[in-house]
This record gives sequence, structure tokens and C-alpha cells, in this order.
Amino acid sequence: MPLCLNDVNAAVEINSGEGWQVLYPKHAVEVKPSSESISLRLREDHSVLSEVPLTQELRRCEELKASELGSFSLRAERWLEREQMSVALAAAQAELRKQRLNSNILKQHQKHTDAWRKQFVCLFVLAVFFLGCAVVLLRHVAPELMGVFWVFGCSLIALFMWTIDHRWLRPLFNLCGIFMTYFTVWSVFVVGVFGAYTYLKWNSCSEDTIVDVLVWWDFLPLCIIPFCLPAHAWFRHKKWAVKIYPDLLEEHARGQAVENSIVFHGRVLPGKQRPCVCSWPGKYESAWDAMVRSSETSAAVVFLPKGSELFGICDPIPAKEGLEGDCWCIPLYGEKKPWGCRWWTNWIENVDEAVKYGAKLQVYYFEHAIGKGKVKSFSALSQESLRRDSLAKRSKFVFEASEMFRQAQDAGIEELCKGQRQDGSSQYQREKHRLFLSWLCPEDRQFLLDSDGLGNSQKAEVAWLERRGYPYEEVDVSPWLRM
Repeated sequence: MPLCLNDVNAAVEINSGEGWQVLYPKHAVEVKPSSESISLRLREDHSVLSEVPLTQELRRCEELKASELGSFSLRAERWLEREQMSVALAAAQAELRKQRLNSNILKQHQKHTDAWRKQFVCLFVLAVFFLGCAVVLLRHVAPELMGVFWVFGCSLIALFMWTIDHRWLRPLFNLCGIFMTYFTVWSVFVVGVFGAYTYLKWNSCSEDTIVDVLVWWDFLPLCIIPFCLPAHAWFRHKKWAVKIYPDLLEEHARGQAVENSIVFHGRVLPGKQRPCVCSWPGKYESAWDAMVRSSETSAAVVFLPKGSELFGICDPIPAKEGLEGDCWCIPLYGEKKPWGCRWWTNWIENVDEAVKYGAKLQVYYFEHAIGKGKVKSFSALSQESLRRDSLAKRSKFVFEASEMFRQAQDAGIEELCKGQRQDGSSQYQREKHRLFLSWLCPEDRQFLLDSDGLGNSQKAEVAWLERRGYPYEEVDVSPWLRM
């Protein structure tokens, strides 16, 4: 019996007379000797189909390759070229966004670092000036205070180096480990303080022995270290601490770069019947990036990603809306979410502004999915969202441990390409989702199928437009994917 090998870099389905079987790349299946023909089709596109009669010549072959059977090879190759082109384009666009973000981070960091460095230099010069004045004064007026002043100064320096800028310890952490680094640094500090203190006291005493001039209260300033460290930990969490701590300055610079590069608060332009994008599927990042870079695009969409200033903030629901919940998260998601609902408040304001201008509101759907994915009503949002979240958890924790998924792994599902195309999905992810749908009960399966077409946030946006009675135009996202 000949074997049919899938040497195409995609999942195929084969039918040799006993129904369709899934065949993953680099895997083979036996062809029944009684079969008169073999039918092949792409798992992801059933229009790529070919039926090949089993001639005597083919029957004598030990192995039949999918790429050599009829017209299937040519059509499958064209499909793969489009898939690979989309993956390559998505990767290039992601790299471009990353470079743009890194460039903004560098600019913001340089800007803040320059300002911090100027302040630091001024403070350092002042500190050196006052320290020099104090040393000269003590030498002539009260030499017995030189020791305690030295300990006090060293304590301040240690506290400063430990709290303000401890990045200089990172190479030591990597080389020696955290414990040995701490032990070594503090040992050097103690030896340095005590050694210099002894030298100062030795020079200041005339006839007394060094033991006679060493006094314990000279070391009391060391107490500021354990007392000030907790205060430092509290101070670092304050908003204005970013002006003092360089490591917080780096985080602040990154946040500013994110605000300038990724965050979008909406940009509603005036003009009657001017198109205004009021809902966009978030998984098409590159297409969105291309759209908003055009200064002519009017958009009410709000995007506040993690790391942005308004991420995680919630807003109360106005009493006039007649909705239950402490904040908008409850009617939108059925529970509070880490990203908050400030984006929703801003979005409503943007949409209302667009309506005042008389704009033409536009809702963008997934590819070839216009009109699909809507919820029944705004009041049904929370329950449907909770149900989708529950099914997503089942997909991750229950389905992946199921016998069906283990069989798929044995059959070679891991051989599928994991590179993501412009919609953020890969061959592997889509096949896993297909298996998950087939694993679900018919009710849950149909629920997820009906949900496809709009993103989760979009479902809320469209439901709100319909609740308010705002007319909108339904648009396919496809044209923007080719730009």
C-alpha cells in the first residue's frame, strides 16, 4: 500500500474513499489499495482541491507526495506564497514599529537624562562647596568634630549611592551574585569609614593614644542609613520621585515614548459627512498604524495600552445612563478588568463629538466578515463577555490537556508555521482553534462562530452606537491590509 506524504508547508485533508483525514506537514497516511482516486484539499481553503486517479503507475510507488499530485501543487503553492508574504510583511511592520518605539524611547531618555544630569551637577558642586567650607571651618574651630563629620558625610554618600543610583552594582550582581555583592560593598564601606576615621583621629591627637580619642558617639550618624532606607522606599512610589531616581527616569522615558508612539486618544476632525473611524479591530495593528499616520484620517478610536498613563483607570457610570455597576467595566465585561474603562469614557466623548460634526461613522470588520460578530444588545454585553472569557480559559487549560489535542500533537500539529500574518494569527493558532471548536459542544461552538467578525471591544462599541441610535457604515478591513 502506498503512503501519501504531505510535503507542503500547510495542513491538508486527504480522502481515499473513507472520508477526509487531516494530514500535517512531514507526515504520511496509508492509501487503501481499493481506492480508485485520491482527493486532496487545503485544510484552510477548501477551494484548493484536486482529485487524482490512482493509476497502476501510482499504485506501484511506495510514496506519493502531495506536491506531485495533479494541479493541487500549483494552487497550494500560490496560497502558501500569499500566506508567507503576509507573514513576512507583518514581521517587517512589527520590526518597523519596534524601531520607531526604540527611537522615541532613546529621544525621551536623552531629553530627561540631560535635564537630570544638569540638576545633579549643580547639586554636586554645591555639596562639594559646602563640604569644603565645613572641613576648613572644623579644622580651625572644632577639630574634635572632624570624625563625626566624616562619618556623617560617608553615611550620606552611602545612602545616596544605594538609593539614588544603584545601577553601578548591576555588573557585580551578574558576576558575583546579589548576596556576595551586598556583603563586599558594605564591607568595603565599613573598612573605608573606620580606616579614614582612625587616620583623622590619629592626626588630631597629640599625646593621647588612639584608643583614648575614639568615641562611640562619633558613629551615631551611621543610624541614618537604616532609618532612611524605609523612607526612600516610600518616596520612590511618589509621582515626583522620577525627577530624582535615574532608573525611574528610564521607566518614565519609556512611558513617554509609548504615549507618543502607540497611545491613541482619538482625533475627530470637523466636516459634515466626513468619514470617521469609530471602531477598528485591534488585531490589525499594522493596518491601523498606516491609517492613523495619515493626517487626513478622522478617528474616534481610543487605544490605551499597558504602560500608558491612563491604563487601568476606571470611570463611574453617569446616573442618567441607568446602568448598574461601580464603573463601565461591569456593563462592558461583567467584571473589573486590569486595563480599566477610561478608554471607553474617552471613546464616547469622541463619538459624540463626531456626531455633532455630522460625520459619517464607520465600523471596520474582520476580513470578509461585514455584519458579523455583533451582540444581541448592549445589556447582553457583560454576559457574553464572561462567557467568551470562560471559553478562552477552557481553551488554554482544559482543551490543551485533552486527548484530542494530544492526538493532534502526535499527528504533527506542531509542524505548522507559527509565524503570524497581518491579522495576528498563524497556521498553528488557526488549526488549534478549529480543533477547539470541534471539541466544544454544539451550543458553545455556534456561540464562538457567531462572535467572529468584531473584536471584543468592538462589540461594545457597535452595541453602544445602536443603543444611541447613531447610524454607521459597515466597512471591510481588507483594503487596508494591502497598503
